[in-house]
Amino acid sequence: MIEQAAQMIRSAKYVVAFTGAGLSRESGLPLFSEWPEFDIRVLDLNFFKNNYAWAWPRLKEWFYDFYSQAKPNAGHLALKQMEDQRLVRSVVTLNIDGLHQKAGSVHTFEICGNPKKLVCLNCHEKFEAEQIDWNQMPPKCPACGGMLKPNILFYGDDVPEEEYKLGLKEANRAKVMLVVGVSGEMMPAGVIPMFAKKRRQTKIIEINIQPTHYTAAVTDVFIQKPAGEGLSELLEALQK
Repeated sequence: MIEQAAQMIRSAKYVVAFTGAGLSRESGLPLFSEWPEFDIRVLDLNFFKNNYAWAWPRLKEWFYDFYSQAKPNAGHLALKQMEDQRLVRSVVTLNIDGLHQKAGSVHTFEICGNPKKLVCLNCHEKFEAEQIDWNQMPPKCPACGGMLKPNILFYGDDVPEEEYKLGLKEANRAKVMLVVGVSGEMMPAGVIPMFAKKRRQTKIIEINIQPTHYTAAVTDVFIQKPAGEGLSELLEALQK
């Protein structure tokens, strides 16, 4: 499977990686469902608005303290090397941890956003995290004093139109899509490999520890391995 995938990538004009939480898991960032301390309610937009003061200390602990300590793993670094060698042209990711950028990937599209920016729910201005007074909890908008929200996709949010369109545009260009650590359960973003397959007959290489919604439906080559291991072996095969 590794050699077959490597051959598909070598012969393709445009390869896009599509990554999800299964990749970041190997950097010590658990899936929300596996994280006992994580209260998923804070990512519900209505709950967040109604429990602003309660939600923000938890968001700060999880997304600004804990996430900031995570480091890229072998999978992120392998994708970076593939981009350097123009074997992979871009990364479209569901992840909000910025680990692709930390690894050095340049052409990365974060379709669920990134907490490094915050958006005001009142005046809609956006701010870098460094601009926020973290001694004040919950934080207030520097411009109008309104509620601030991490610029990531909450339940009840509209999908970020600009980022999602860019992700779809990349999928539309892909001759081969490398799907890594994505289960296909998160919608509508999870439909991107389906879109690529049905609209463009894109070849799908999937690396996951177990079969997913994609495996029987659209996957051409299924590499059943952890993300870091599978990507490292694929990079080694590509360099032979």
